[in-house]
This record gives sequence, C-alpha cells and structure tokens, in this order.
Amino acid sequence: MIKSPYFWLAVIMTALIPCFIIDIVHHYLDWKKEVREELIIVVQNIYTFTKDQKANILDRVFERNQTLMFLMYLKSFAVLLFLSGSSYFFWRYQKQAKPKVWQPSLYTIGLMACFLSIKIFVLNTHNSNENVRLISINPNATSFEEIYNKHFKGSVVYVDFWGTTCGPCLQEFRNFTKPLKEKYRTRNDIKYLYIAQGNEYLWREQIKKYNVEGNHIFISEDQYAKLYRQSTKDSTILMPRYLIINKKGELVEANAKRPSDTDSLYRQLDKYLVMD
Repeated sequence: MIKSPYFWLAVIMTALIPCFIIDIVHHYLDWKKEVREELIIVVQNIYTFTKDQKANILDRVFERNQTLMFLMYLKSFAVLLFLSGSSYFFWRYQKQAKPKVWQPSLYTIGLMACFLSIKIFVLNTHNSNENVRLISINPNATSFEEIYNKHFKGSVVYVDFWGTTCGPCLQEFRNFTKPLKEKYRTRNDIKYLYIAQGNEYLWREQIKKYNVEGNHIFISEDQYAKLYRQSTKDSTILMPRYLIINKKGELVEANAKRPSDTDSLYRQLDKYLVMD
C-alpha cells in the first residue's frame, strides 16, 4: 500500500479528469442539439411556431447557451488544473519515493475505473424526482387494457410513444411538456404515460435531463411495435405519437395532438376530463 499523500493527491486528480472530459463532451453534444439545432428549427419554422412560442424557445435557447458555454469553459479549466496538479504531485512523489512503475499505474487505473463507474452507473442514472415513476409491464402485453386497469383506473391518460434518439420527441420535452403539466397541475384525474424504445441508459438520462414527470415504460423494439400498431391501427411507426385514454379505459384518440399544439390539445383533454 502506497502511503505518500503526494501520490494519492496525484491519483485522485488524474482519476477525476476523465469524468470532466465526459461532461465536456456531453455539454458539447447538448449544445449542438439544444442550441444550434433549435435555432435552425426556429429559423426554418419547421413546426410553424406561433410568435409567442418562438419567443419562449429563443429565450430558453439563449439561456441554455450561456449555461452550457459556462460549464464547458469551467470544466475545461478544471481539466487543465487537475492535469497540472497531478503532474506536479506525481513528480514530488517520484522524487521522494523512486517507485516502480507498475504499482502506481495499477492504483491510478483502478481509481479511475471506480470514479467512472460511479459517475456512469450511479450518479447519471439516479433520479430523485418523486413525480417520475418507472413502471414495468407484462412483456407479452400488446394493449393498454391491463396497463390502464393496474396503474391508471379512473383517470384520463395522455400517452406518448417516443424513442431515445428521436429529435422531435426531445423537442417536445424541451419546450412544451412542462407548460402542459403546469396547465393541469391542480388536477388529479389526468396522468401521463411515456412509452419508449431504444437505449435504456439514454432513456434514464433523458428523463432526468428534461425532468419528464409522469409514468415511464421502457420496452423492447418488438413489444413497442406490437403495442403501437395494436393501439393506432397503423403499420408505419412514427414518433412521437400521442394517444388519449378516457376515464373508462377506452382509447378515444389514436392520433392526439402534440404538446406543442397547446390550445388544440387542451381542448381534446378538457373534453374527456369533464366526462365521468
């Protein structure tokens, strides 16, 4: 066991560097998706946003741009600082102890792997929001009847079929999901069900990142296709796709409006919320 404080300071700094580099890469990818692509979408008016919607999106984009740029610069500075610090402390340790190469290398690699594992599999997947509920369903389920009766009985359910790499799906999460939840915040008879396929790690990360409150199901591509086609009666899978289930558990809107359709969606939901 190496007891030198210089060594352990150097190892800890070195082990933290890959964690910061991963964050910098994530921030850059977020910048491309949430700033650059969002500006292109608004300029090209792909979704025919209203003037108010454009203003709200641009406000959020500029705020997000400032946050991401700050984080990238801050963490880049931290990488340089830790790299310089670790080099200095390794030099002090080597000058003091004249160690063999293999033992310090082994400790360094081991601690680096430990820090990365904690970051990837613990911190990034943990979600402390009590309004985010991950549920599992029967792997053979191909209809909403069993799901509704078990988890949503007596409520209107707004269903969102999405994918972890679906750009328009994430666009709805970023800009329009929160206003929808705020609209019906005081109501207890509306629930939100998000059904996803793709990469399970990305699924958990995006739920946390966009703070998508509601009930979440992650299923295989095959079950996703069966559930989608049985409920929509469409052979082609398009994402995002939205459904509305009424308080009797009946699928009443197989092609409901998107959250970005605001008033049109509110009229649809209000129609079923007033019904017993």
